[in-house]
Order: sequence, then C-alpha cells, then structure tokens
Amino acid sequence: MTVNLGQKTFNFGLKVPAEKAAEAEATIRDHAKWMRETHSYDNSKIQLVHYYVSKSDEMVNPAAPDEGTTGNVLFTINEVYVQPEGIGQHMEAGQQWPHFQSFMEVLTTYGDILVLNGDVIESL
Repeated sequence: MTVNLGQKTFNFGLKVPAEKAAEAEATIRDHAKWMRETHSYDNSKIQLVHYYVSKSDEMVNPAAPDEGTTGNVLFTINEVYVQPEGIGQHMEAGQQWPHFQSFMEVLTTYGDILVLNGDVIESL
C-alpha cells in the first residue's frame, strides 16, 4: 500500500544506552507482537499502511564510521495509518494492552523524538 500525503503517523526515535538496549528491545518486540495482533494491512483490524522498527548502533560521526560508536543503540518505531481515525483506534486499543505502561516508560525514558499524530508531508 502506498503512503499518501496527509495520512497520520506515529514515529519514535529512541537513544538507549547499550547496557539497557536488550531490555528496551524486548519491550519494543512486545509492542510489535501486540501490533500484529491488533493491526493489519487490510481492513480486518486497525488498518495500517506501513509499520516497521529499525535498530542501529549510534555512530560517533556518521560521515566517518571508522571513528566508532557512542555506546548507545538507536531504535525507530514507525507507523502510518490509512485513515486519521486509526490513531484514535490505536490509542483506545493501547489502553487495553497489559504492557502499555512498560512501553510508555521506554518511550519517555529514551525517546529523543516522539511524533504523535504526525502528518505525512512527503512521500514517493
């Protein structure tokens, strides 16, 4: 499915110290499991256009990778909804998810960028 201008998004950028990365990743994977249970790319559940999570070691200097890493792990969580009401449906369903609080703790503790109810302003 194509990402269209004006669709609503959640985009989270997390910077996690390496010693906490496994714990944060477990919580993110739990969120992904919940997303698979409650969301879909068809209209059988809360309808998404796109969902993915990425992970990378943070580079000291991205232009010179040989300078090494900072000791932090970067994660992004990206969700794009077909209809604007998908954001509200997601939040409503999230309130019923038993692990909602632990996920929110990870977001608020390590979140560098938290885009809530964002608008897609460019797409290919």
